[in-house]
Amino acid sequence: MGKKRLKVEVLLAAAALPSPPPPLAALLPDLSFSDLLSPADPFMNKLLALLPQADLYLQDEVQIALHPTITRVWCRKGRRGQRLVQAPGRNEKQWGLGLVDWRDGWVDWAVAAGRQAAPCCAQVRRAVERSRARGRRAIIVLDNLGIHTWRGSTLLRDLLEELQDQLTLVYTPPYDPDANRIEWLWRVFRAAVTHNHQRQTMAELLEDAATWQEDLTASAVLQHIGSPFARHAQPAGDLTNAA
Repeated sequence: MGKKRLKVEVLLAAAALPSPPPPLAALLPDLSFSDLLSPADPFMNKLLALLPQADLYLQDEVQIALHPTITRVWCRKGRRGQRLVQAPGRNEKQWGLGLVDWRDGWVDWAVAAGRQAAPCCAQVRRAVERSRARGRRAIIVLDNLGIHTWRGSTLLRDLLEELQDQLTLVYTPPYDPDANRIEWLWRVFRAAVTHNHQRQTMAELLEDAATWQEDLTASAVLQHIGSPFARHAQPAGDLTNAA
């Protein structure tokens, strides 16, 4: 486990504990991890101090492609019993943008033509506005895609400067998708929507994606992302769908 992954795991664990959280040293799996993450780390100690007055969100994008992702599927033995999965001649792609609250399973969902800074920043702003209305700060865990970073996106840079007193971003390590637990939700999404699908148009596929999102409950979201708050969640949640 690297330093960035350890920071994310410590943050998720601290968010599940009573306020105020214990010192950073007490949140490390054991003292050997202090070589990776110093108990005096200024960024982590600032995060822990903010956590009792902050909402913790996980954000990521998922591809929605007209060419289905081919996976193993049960079917009858022999050619006549095989399930046929058609691939339209011309592929089309859209991107789903998801953002979930680690503690209560609230979801913001949007669809965009690509992994672009504008819809990502709009989603981040919605999270900040939600937290501000609750009298809280927004802490968002996301990956190192260029549109998510200060260096890679001028739109995000401007947003961070505007909302510096209301928003903190925490980055997962490169090439470590499991570090961001919303990826666990995408496994469910792909199984329900994109794996072995037989849709012929993007409109049909996007309708399937919208139906999947509308059927989500807060408790289901928390269970899928492995949140310790799943056992306390209500059957239904306050879910948001953004066009």
